[in-house]
Amino acid sequence: MASRAEKIPPHVRPDLVWDGCFDAFTSEGDDPFVAVTRFHEGPGVFWATDASYGRPGWVATRMDLISEVMIDYENFTAERHGMIADLVGENVRLNPIEIDPPAHHGFRRILNPHFTPKALRELDEAVRKSASELVDRFAENGGCEFVSEFAIPYPSYVFLDLMDMPRDKLADFIGWEDKIMRAPDPMERVGAARAVYAYLKAHREKQLEHAGNPLLESMVHGEVEGRELSYLESMGMFYVLYVGGLDTVYSTLGWTLRHLATHPELQQRLRDEPELIPQAVEEFTRAFSVVVTHRQLARDHVFHGVEMKKGEEIHLPLSLANRDPAVFDNPHEVDIDRKPRHIAFGTGTHNCLGVHLAKREIRIVVEEFLSRFNNIRIKDGGAYRYHTGRTFGVDYLPLTWDI
Repeated sequence: MASRAEKIPPHVRPDLVWDGCFDAFTSEGDDPFVAVTRFHEGPGVFWATDASYGRPGWVATRMDLISEVMIDYENFTAERHGMIADLVGENVRLNPIEIDPPAHHGFRRILNPHFTPKALRELDEAVRKSASELVDRFAENGGCEFVSEFAIPYPSYVFLDLMDMPRDKLADFIGWEDKIMRAPDPMERVGAARAVYAYLKAHREKQLEHAGNPLLESMVHGEVEGRELSYLESMGMFYVLYVGGLDTVYSTLGWTLRHLATHPELQQRLRDEPELIPQAVEEFTRAFSVVVTHRQLARDHVFHGVEMKKGEEIHLPLSLANRDPAVFDNPHEVDIDRKPRHIAFGTGTHNCLGVHLAKREIRIVVEEFLSRFNNIRIKDGGAYRYHTGRTFGVDYLPLTWDI
């Protein structure tokens, strides 16, 4: 283990050092989104001795600074050594997430047409069917454990349908995802990541002869700079679609349903005025911005008077941007009338490819639960549980309702 002194480089000003564990700090209390925003009381950027998995690094705490880092790919690169490469043992990058411009644009152009609102409208029926089928399993029980019975399998169903994969792989995908994201044993994470990679590799090979749909066709035979995608570039796309929408969607759904279950007046308003649900989804994603992303210093750089060195990490908790009191009045209040301009899905070149799909998934879930159940609430004596880390997620949410 590195000593405290080894985790504080000489160029870091003492007044910017925070000697603590980010994950432990954000886990204090009942609400991690309130806990994390205590960082707003300090500087706009600081050095944490344990910013992520025991590693030190910078943390940005304001909307304007986080946005600037995301936009400035010349100084803050996404082209760090890929986490997936370490896990699977091949030099693969999440494509196009871990690739900066100008190359980024060519890869993004291959995928963009499949994730426009117009293109995704064709998925509406399938996404709604996935939600309805899951709800049918517990609708007559008067309640459910929302996370395990709905929030986790739901985006996995959507992914399997999107990729023309059999639904009988659901249990495997959920198990692999859980180990990759949360297994305390590094070898468990490696094993799960390699199992996913092997399955995606086999699925890709099937498409080489006959792609099942236009999305798969583009990821296998798409062209960039006048040539066909390489094997690693193609696998990077397959993997990014796997990791991109599972953990974040299920996490956002957990916080959204917890909020609705504790605010019956909002439930009823959205039942009475269902046309407000899309703007409510915007506010839910602002208030419950679950991702902590990061960049790496591409070169030595002075950022708003703070000296930073090449290779250092800077962490960007989107909850700090989207609950910034300098930008939002009463930032902890969920107000569906505020119509926020948030960055829950990032900003700049690397904004989330699947933003329209994610919003569609969340909207359909809210519509489904509010139309089928009345007085949704947390079970008497039930207490929810959550985790922080790179994603803030609900682990356990016992709900009950009136049919």
